[in-house]
Amino acid sequence: MSSENNWLADGSVGPRMGFLRLCKALHRSLQDGIDRSLRQMGVDLTTSQLDVLLCIAQGCGRPVNQRDIEEELRLTNPTVTGILKRLERKGFVTRTVGSRDRRYKEVRLTEKCALLGEQLHPSAQEMLGGMFRGFTPEEFDTLNRLLRRLVANCRQISQEEAEAPAQAVTACPSGAAR
Repeated sequence: MSSENNWLADGSVGPRMGFLRLCKALHRSLQDGIDRSLRQMGVDLTTSQLDVLLCIAQGCGRPVNQRDIEEELRLTNPTVTGILKRLERKGFVTRTVGSRDRRYKEVRLTEKCALLGEQLHPSAQEMLGGMFRGFTPEEFDTLNRLLRRLVANCRQISQEEAEAPAQAVTACPSGAAR
Protein backbone atom coordinates (compact mmCIF):
# COMPACT_ATOMS: atom_id res chain seq x y z
CA MET A 1 0.00 0.00 0.00
CA SER A 2 1.43 3.38 -0.95
CA SER A 3 1.69 5.98 1.77
CA GLU A 4 -0.16 8.56 -0.36
CA ASN A 5 -3.34 6.43 -0.18
CA ASN A 6 -2.94 5.56 3.49
CA TRP A 7 -5.15 7.85 5.55
CA LEU A 8 -3.23 6.73 8.67
CA ALA A 9 -0.09 8.38 7.31
CA ASP A 10 -1.90 11.71 6.84
CA GLY A 11 0.06 14.23 8.92
CA SER A 12 -3.06 15.73 10.49
CA VAL A 13 -4.47 12.42 11.82
CA GLY A 14 -1.67 11.63 14.30
CA PRO A 15 -1.78 14.88 16.29
CA ARG A 16 -5.58 14.86 16.41
CA MET A 17 -5.69 11.25 17.58
CA GLY A 18 -2.98 12.14 20.11
CA PHE A 19 -5.23 14.90 21.42
CA LEU A 20 -8.12 12.43 21.77
CA ARG A 21 -5.87 10.02 23.69
CA LEU A 22 -4.87 12.92 25.93
CA CYS A 23 -8.56 13.67 26.60
CA LYS A 24 -9.12 10.00 27.45
CA ALA A 25 -6.12 10.00 29.81
CA LEU A 26 -7.41 13.19 31.45
CA HIS A 27 -10.84 11.62 31.94
CA ARG A 28 -9.35 8.50 33.52
CA SER A 29 -7.07 10.54 35.79
CA LEU A 30 -9.97 12.69 36.96
CA GLN A 31 -12.21 9.71 37.54
CA ASP A 32 -9.51 7.80 39.44
CA GLY A 33 -8.71 10.85 41.58
CA ILE A 34 -12.35 11.52 42.43
CA ASP A 35 -13.02 7.84 43.20
CA ARG A 36 -9.92 7.71 45.44
CA SER A 37 -10.94 10.89 47.27
CA LEU A 38 -14.47 9.60 47.85
CA ARG A 39 -13.12 6.30 49.24
CA GLN A 40 -10.67 8.10 51.53
CA MET A 41 -13.54 10.18 52.90
CA GLY A 42 -15.59 7.04 53.48
CA VAL A 43 -18.27 8.17 51.01
CA ASP A 44 -20.11 5.31 49.32
CA LEU A 45 -20.36 6.91 45.85
CA THR A 46 -18.75 6.44 42.46
CA THR A 47 -17.76 9.23 40.11
CA SER A 48 -20.75 8.39 37.89
CA GLN A 49 -23.14 8.58 40.83
CA LEU A 50 -21.63 11.89 41.93
CA ASP A 51 -22.01 13.21 38.38
CA VAL A 52 -25.72 12.33 38.41
CA LEU A 53 -26.16 14.03 41.82
CA LEU A 54 -24.47 17.17 40.46
CA CYS A 55 -26.71 17.09 37.39
CA ILE A 56 -29.81 16.92 39.61
CA ALA A 57 -28.49 19.66 41.92
CA GLN A 58 -27.88 21.95 38.95
CA GLY A 59 -31.48 21.57 37.76
CA CYS A 60 -31.90 25.26 38.63
CA GLY A 61 -34.73 24.65 41.09
CA ARG A 62 -36.97 22.87 38.61
CA PRO A 63 -37.89 19.21 38.80
CA VAL A 64 -35.45 16.95 36.96
CA ASN A 65 -36.52 13.68 35.40
CA GLN A 66 -34.50 10.70 34.20
CA ARG A 67 -34.61 11.80 30.56
CA ASP A 68 -33.10 15.18 31.53
CA ILE A 69 -30.20 13.34 33.16
CA GLU A 70 -29.73 11.05 30.15
CA GLU A 71 -29.59 14.00 27.76
CA GLU A 72 -27.37 16.20 29.92
CA LEU A 73 -24.83 13.47 30.67
CA ARG A 74 -25.25 11.66 27.33
CA LEU A 75 -25.90 8.33 29.04
CA THR A 76 -28.25 5.53 28.04
CA ASN A 77 -31.56 4.87 29.75
CA PRO A 78 -30.40 1.60 31.35
CA THR A 79 -27.23 3.25 32.68
CA VAL A 80 -29.13 6.11 34.33
CA THR A 81 -31.80 3.73 35.64
CA GLY A 82 -29.11 1.65 37.39
CA ILE A 83 -27.38 4.69 38.85
CA LEU A 84 -30.67 6.15 40.13
CA LYS A 85 -31.70 2.83 41.70
CA ARG A 86 -28.39 2.64 43.58
CA LEU A 87 -28.64 6.29 44.67
CA GLU A 88 -32.19 5.71 45.86
CA ARG A 89 -31.14 2.60 47.85
CA LYS A 90 -28.33 4.64 49.44
CA GLY A 91 -30.84 7.35 50.40
CA PHE A 92 -29.42 10.17 48.23
CA VAL A 93 -32.41 10.64 45.89
CA THR A 94 -36.14 10.08 45.76
CA ARG A 95 -38.19 9.45 42.64
CA THR A 96 -41.84 10.46 42.41
CA VAL A 97 -44.45 10.68 39.66
CA GLY A 98 -43.79 13.83 37.64
CA SER A 99 -45.82 16.99 38.10
CA ARG A 100 -45.09 18.19 34.52
CA ASP A 101 -45.62 14.81 32.87
CA ARG A 102 -46.92 11.80 34.77
CA ARG A 103 -45.03 9.44 32.43
CA TYR A 104 -41.72 10.59 33.90
CA LYS A 105 -40.52 10.29 37.47
CA GLU A 106 -39.07 13.42 39.02
CA VAL A 107 -35.77 12.92 40.80
CA ARG A 108 -34.98 14.96 43.89
CA LEU A 109 -32.03 15.09 46.25
CA THR A 110 -32.63 14.10 49.86
CA GLU A 111 -31.52 15.78 53.08
CA LYS A 112 -28.85 13.07 53.37
CA CYS A 113 -27.47 14.25 50.02
CA ALA A 114 -27.48 17.89 51.15
CA LEU A 115 -25.45 16.92 54.24
CA LEU A 116 -23.05 14.98 52.04
CA GLY A 117 -22.62 18.06 49.85
CA GLU A 118 -21.64 20.11 52.88
CA GLN A 119 -19.14 17.40 53.87
CA LEU A 120 -17.62 17.17 50.36
CA HIS A 121 -17.46 20.89 49.58
CA PRO A 122 -14.09 21.72 51.23
CA SER A 123 -12.38 18.65 49.71
CA ALA A 124 -13.88 19.33 46.29
CA GLN A 125 -12.71 22.95 46.39
CA GLU A 126 -9.21 21.83 47.31
CA MET A 127 -9.08 19.17 44.59
CA LEU A 128 -10.45 21.49 41.89
CA GLY A 129 -8.04 24.20 42.95
CA GLY A 130 -5.15 21.76 42.57
CA MET A 131 -6.34 20.58 39.16
CA PHE A 132 -6.40 24.10 37.75
CA ARG A 133 -3.30 25.34 39.58
CA GLY A 134 -1.38 27.78 37.44
CA PHE A 135 -4.30 28.59 35.13
CA THR A 136 -5.22 32.24 34.90
CA PRO A 137 -8.96 33.01 34.80
CA GLU A 138 -8.51 33.90 31.11
CA GLU A 139 -6.78 30.58 30.35
CA PHE A 140 -9.54 28.68 32.14
CA ASP A 141 -12.20 30.56 30.17
CA THR A 142 -10.38 29.87 26.89
CA LEU A 143 -9.97 26.17 27.69
CA ASN A 144 -13.65 25.93 28.64
CA ARG A 145 -14.78 27.76 25.48
CA LEU A 146 -12.62 25.62 23.18
CA LEU A 147 -13.72 22.34 24.76
CA ARG A 148 -17.39 23.38 24.54
CA ARG A 149 -16.87 24.10 20.83
CA LEU A 150 -15.24 20.69 20.35
CA VAL A 151 -18.18 18.99 22.12
CA ALA A 152 -20.65 20.95 19.98
CA ASN A 153 -18.81 19.88 16.82
CA CYS A 154 -18.88 16.23 17.91
CA ARG A 155 -22.59 16.44 18.70
CA GLN A 156 -23.29 18.02 15.32
CA ILE A 157 -21.39 15.24 13.54
CA SER A 158 -23.34 12.61 15.51
CA GLN A 159 -26.61 14.29 14.64
CA GLU A 160 -25.70 14.55 10.94
CA GLU A 161 -24.70 10.88 10.87
CA ALA A 162 -27.95 9.87 12.57
CA GLU A 163 -29.97 11.81 10.00
CA ALA A 164 -28.00 10.57 6.95
CA PRO A 165 -29.31 7.52 5.10
CA ALA A 166 -27.34 4.36 5.85
CA GLN A 167 -24.73 3.62 3.23
CA ALA A 168 -23.11 0.25 2.67
CA VAL A 169 -19.37 0.18 3.19
CA THR A 170 -17.74 -1.75 0.38
CA ALA A 171 -14.08 -0.96 0.85
CA CYS A 172 -11.59 -0.46 3.65
CA PRO A 173 -10.04 3.02 4.01
CA SER A 174 -6.95 1.72 2.23
CA GLY A 175 -9.08 1.02 -0.84
CA ALA A 176 -8.93 -2.77 -0.56
CA ALA A 177 -12.24 -4.58 -1.02
CA ARG A 178 -13.77 -6.34 1.95
